[in-house]
Parts: sequence; C-alpha cells; structure tokens
Amino acid sequence: MIDTTAGKLEWFGGNQDALNMYRMIVALTHTWDDLVDKDTEVGEDDISNAFMIALVYLPANPFYQQIQQQVLPMWIMAMSAYNVANAFEKAKDEHGIEISHNLRYAAGHIVAFMVEACLGRDEARKILPEVWKGIVFERFDDYRKGHLNV
Repeated sequence: MIDTTAGKLEWFGGNQDALNMYRMIVALTHTWDDLVDKDTEVGEDDISNAFMIALVYLPANPFYQQIQQQVLPMWIMAMSAYNVANAFEKAKDEHGIEISHNLRYAAGHIVAFMVEACLGRDEARKILPEVWKGIVFERFDDYRKGHLNV
C-alpha cells in the first residue's frame, strides 16, 4: 500500500502528480528492500502493489511521463547502487557499511530531480535539505548498529 503520508505537496510546488509519484517511489523502494533483506514480512498484496506501481501506476502518472527520459538512467544508477549496498551489508565490511548507507538512498536523487523540475533551481535549494532528511530517514549510527551488530 502506498504511504499516503510520505512527502509534502509543497516539495513539488503543488503538483499532485509529482507527490503521487514520490509516494509510489517510497512504496516501491520499501517493498523492494523488504524483499531483498527479508527484515520485514512482505505479503502478497504488497508484492502485487509493487508490480502495479512499476508496471501501471508509475507509467500512467502524467508527471512521470514528463520526466521519464531523464529519470530512466537515474533508475539504472539507483539499482546498481542498491545492489552494491546489499553486497557491502552481507560482507559486514565496516568501510563498506559506511558507503552502503549512502548508496541505499540513491533513488533519492530522482526525488531531488523531481523537486527541481517542479520548483526550479532557486526554490528547490531552499527545501532540498528538508527533502533529503525525509529521504534518508535512517540515521547512520542506527544503520551501522543494525548491520555490524555493535
């Protein structure tokens, strides 16, 4: 189910389609992460919803349609970063864990791009710090403790 509390309409200059896209990205990436690291139970409805987001809802979203060509390479980069982060997590390498905390949130660059596309560069600069704190919700110390058992 899409998190209907994620994000703020003002992040996207009142563009409801952009906010909806953001919420879909949140739901999709959380399900993807839960399926990979298996730290949270993922039900059939969650899996079906993730496929609906990826195959139907995102492609049908008017804002996504506007920026799709710019975002496609970013998705490839985000997936690559996430795969590297998972490898570092499994290796329990301390330096790798430092890197992986950042890599896990690579899809956040798509969101930052969305904010700039909606607000323009000058206005986006004012709120991107808040946006990034919303994207990177897990503090590094908590992440590190969870993956290095320290």
